[in-house]
Amino acid sequence: MIDLKTKNELPGDLKTIARFIENKEIILLGEAAHGEGKTFEVKTQIVKYLVEEKGFNTIALEGMDFLEMEFINGRNTLKDNLVDNFENEWYNYWNPWHPAKQLIPFENFIKKEKLSFVGIETYKKINAIINIDFIKNELEKSKWSNLNQEQWLKLAPIFDKINNSQNNKLSIEEFEYLTTQLQKVIDQKETIFFHDDFFLQMLENLITYVNIKMNPKNFDNEDDQLAYEVNQRDLQMARNLIHFKERNPNAKIIVWLANFHGALNIKEVAFAGNDSNIYNKLTLFGEHIKNKYSDKVYSIAITSSEGFSKMPYNISSIKETKIISPEKSLEFELNKGNINFGFIDFNEVMQKSSKNKDQTFSSIMLGHSNQEGKWLKVFDGLFYIKKNEIALPKD
Repeated sequence: MIDLKTKNELPGDLKTIARFIENKEIILLGEAAHGEGKTFEVKTQIVKYLVEEKGFNTIALEGMDFLEMEFINGRNTLKDNLVDNFENEWYNYWNPWHPAKQLIPFENFIKKEKLSFVGIETYKKINAIINIDFIKNELEKSKWSNLNQEQWLKLAPIFDKINNSQNNKLSIEEFEYLTTQLQKVIDQKETIFFHDDFFLQMLENLITYVNIKMNPKNFDNEDDQLAYEVNQRDLQMARNLIHFKERNPNAKIIVWLANFHGALNIKEVAFAGNDSNIYNKLTLFGEHIKNKYSDKVYSIAITSSEGFSKMPYNISSIKETKIISPEKSLEFELNKGNINFGFIDFNEVMQKSSKNKDQTFSSIMLGHSNQEGKWLKVFDGLFYIKKNEIALPKD
């Protein structure tokens, strides 16, 4: 591990790790859990370094949907597709991060820099309601509905049911008809309202939203249902990033997300809970992006040996978690070195010996839960913070 000497309670010169990210165009910047204040401070420092010193010009955010950030990028015709005053309040819709006091410097930095943004999520509920009406109206006026009047007459009532549904479920027939017909519009590359394929991206995200929120499919068990929903979400997150990158080939992108979504091969980890093999059923965002862009991608996990974690809300249901590194875990061993901040390039470790590649060890880097895995295959690098602290709410 490279010792990043402490300076002002943060890691010192980040140039010591620059060689590991040379020629990278997409950096996945993770966090073990969404409530770690010191992690937020460190990630902010990394973002500033990548933007100011390494030419990164785009921030992609877990927790913001694709349409929201496209509006912030300047697609002004989307104004009516968002809540009022979104352009001035958009940061406050970034949950659960925006209330964190330790992220005020990050907020100030990204608002003053000339950056582009990517929302990698599909629609949030409030945006879905607004945009379902928009999509329906645009389809109704389009060449497609005129040429497919019979299909449109069957499709329109399903749109209405989605917006008015109380139980959030469609019938199997409605679900299959809606998703099939919307996919046909995408396959035919209809350009409706916009002069490019953005409307098709809206349709694609609507299909995913319906898949996750209103799918009538019955699953054999909870693991299968959870795996289906996670796979749907992570695939769409990846497709939203790819959609942006393909249209902006010069974009150098920092993706702010959880370690979990940044995993390049979660199947190499044994799930800690009971006898579940759910990880074997998952293909996550990081794996999709790595498969697409290969050596242009570098995924960084962040972990800690001790301290506390709590999301930045004064709500009784949100509890403080003590970070404990069990004996023989990676974090337990790293803690012995008395290093406050460090970095390990997993690729370099694997290159030193062929045996390292398949080495199994335990780590708490996924939600502070101790899990065994071939971790060197799961991330490209690891940023170590010896002692973390809770995310504090803003005053």
